[in-house]
Amino acid sequence: MLTHDLSKASSSADMAPAKTPSQRLRIALLVHDYHRHSGHSRYVVELATRFRRDHDVHVFTNIIDDADTAGITLHHVPAWRKNVLSTILSFAIPATLQVLGRFDVIHAQGLCGLRHNVATAHICQPAWYDAIHQEGMQLTWRQSVTRQVLTRLEKMAFTQRQVRRVIAVSSRVQGDLAKYYHRTAGVGVIYHGVDTVVFHPENRSRYRASLRASLGLSEDQVVALYVGDMKKGATPAIRALAHTPGVTLLFLTASDTRSWQTIAEAEGVLDRVIFHPHSKQVEQFFAASDVFLFPTLYDSYGLVIVEAMAAGLPVITTRAAGASEIISPGIDGFLIDAPWDVPGLVGHLSQLRDDRQLRERVGAAARATVEPFTWDRTAEQTLAVYHDALREPS
Repeated sequence: MLTHDLSKASSSADMAPAKTPSQRLRIALLVHDYHRHSGHSRYVVELATRFRRDHDVHVFTNIIDDADTAGITLHHVPAWRKNVLSTILSFAIPATLQVLGRFDVIHAQGLCGLRHNVATAHICQPAWYDAIHQEGMQLTWRQSVTRQVLTRLEKMAFTQRQVRRVIAVSSRVQGDLAKYYHRTAGVGVIYHGVDTVVFHPENRSRYRASLRASLGLSEDQVVALYVGDMKKGATPAIRALAHTPGVTLLFLTASDTRSWQTIAEAEGVLDRVIFHPHSKQVEQFFAASDVFLFPTLYDSYGLVIVEAMAAGLPVITTRAAGASEIISPGIDGFLIDAPWDVPGLVGHLSQLRDDRQLRERVGAAARATVEPFTWDRTAEQTLAVYHDALREPS
């Protein structure tokens, strides 16, 4: 989805003059990490590897973990990676200073720099922190400080005069930018793509039996998979499990899981929960699972949701996820209004546990829904945004 009838945004005199769609562009992409293992990092890799065919592509990044970099000029940006705040602040300043050449497009991923004419909003910081507050969770003092600092800087990154276009990864984020930053001009929605080759239902025949065996799971066990940050919705997932006997819950996460092990023990389901470290081969875990359970309190999009759908899994998630915008409830997935709707989670999970044909039918429909959302389409729509921005007079 792309909103083409964008209002004009302000221009900047130090950006290159407009070029026609047939001309070669000099593109700078700013991103903290360059790899295929998570949201906005994968987004940049997918764009860069497509743009390099016809354009001069430069990537300014701190960590590179991708073998396919031929035809892309990579620039190392130093950063102090102690925590979220230090990473963002220590990266943005040198990245801004490094992008000194004459680029047609300087495309920042959120708060990755302060000298760009195109930005993608992968998150809206105040919306994320408000979601935490609304779910009854208290911010730590560190989170409170981070919120105050990042909100001010992020607003600058999305509303500076030279930022001609902002790409929102969902209509949810588009609305958040209007609500919190009053940015509406030049904002459009482009959904992430999904690799429908890597994430495919046929992976079940390749990985399911061996991975289940390694996890001590039998073939007939119904397994619900949760992937990602535990803070987003692990607690309601565990509480729903407590009311859904016959289901095993598998967490694939980089989070410290000790707090949730305590919750699982208190709920009496520790013997039905598996905590597994994050893996770069997440497609194998989709193949070994029967349901994707992700009651997130906030996700600007939720790439992992559409990857699960591409793998042919029925998804249970919340309307707080941007990816919920492409789900038709009861047809290609299941939605609840809020993560703490445990009865709603239990109802959907029980239904899928008891009906294998329903799992297969919804999973097949989920696959069909996401097949048009290719990275080629995302790249094509993004390139159109570049040209829209460059057509404005300097």
